[in-house]
Amino acid sequence: MPGATGFRVFSDLFHLANFVQQTCVSQGKNLIIDALRAYFKKDVFYRYETDAFGFPLTPNLTDLPPDIEEQRTTRMFIGDVFRYDIRYLPSITVRHSSAKYYPISMNQNVYNTKYRVDLVLDGYGNQSYIRTPTHHTVAGAWDQSFEIIIASESTSDREELSDIVSSFIIGVARQELYEAGLFIKSVSLSSEKEEEFGNEKIYIQSLSVEAFSEWRREIPVSDLMEVISFCFNYGLFDGDVVTDTTFITTI
Repeated sequence: MPGATGFRVFSDLFHLANFVQQTCVSQGKNLIIDALRAYFKKDVFYRYETDAFGFPLTPNLTDLPPDIEEQRTTRMFIGDVFRYDIRYLPSITVRHSSAKYYPISMNQNVYNTKYRVDLVLDGYGNQSYIRTPTHHTVAGAWDQSFEIIIASESTSDREELSDIVSSFIIGVARQELYEAGLFIKSVSLSSEKEEEFGNEKIYIQSLSVEAFSEWRREIPVSDLMEVISFCFNYGLFDGDVVTDTTFITTI
């Protein structure tokens, strides 16, 4: 499914229903994860490293010396919630908390139309631009929230990572995420807490990210008859004078 990001799905249903953008659960979460990974790859202390396939570089550390360099293994885990969630610390995991649909307009922008613009040259060197209707568009919006959970083996790591992640989301990644289709409205931090894990404690703090995103369908104007019908329905006429020649030229 093309859209705000390069995210793809295996199902045919998005294609069959002409969805071209759906920045919600999967895309929204992946946008935040990818932004955090790219940010922490630049760090020396909390460095995030990947293997050749893009997975976290977490090899067997049994025979490695205690003064290993960060290039030989990642210093932290950043990703979705799975088996590394609290097995490799410190970790930053992103979860989708909730979403609520909001219409952009009462009719979901159903009367908006996408056009193709063609440059036409005649034999005398005259040129003009012809706008041909190609798609009817339908769109809506999501008001949603994500939870970023920071887990570590020390309180100092938890506090520092909370500061880093919160400042990154609101001060560095906000424009990047906005351009990718996810608008960050607010960021809030929860209280600090500890959880028992075996004979040790895991120190946790979470960030709540409130976001706004959109979905969009582009339904093709399938054939010439539909184009002609569309032009007659939406062309502007004033008596015997055509006030919008674009539609007539389009036919």
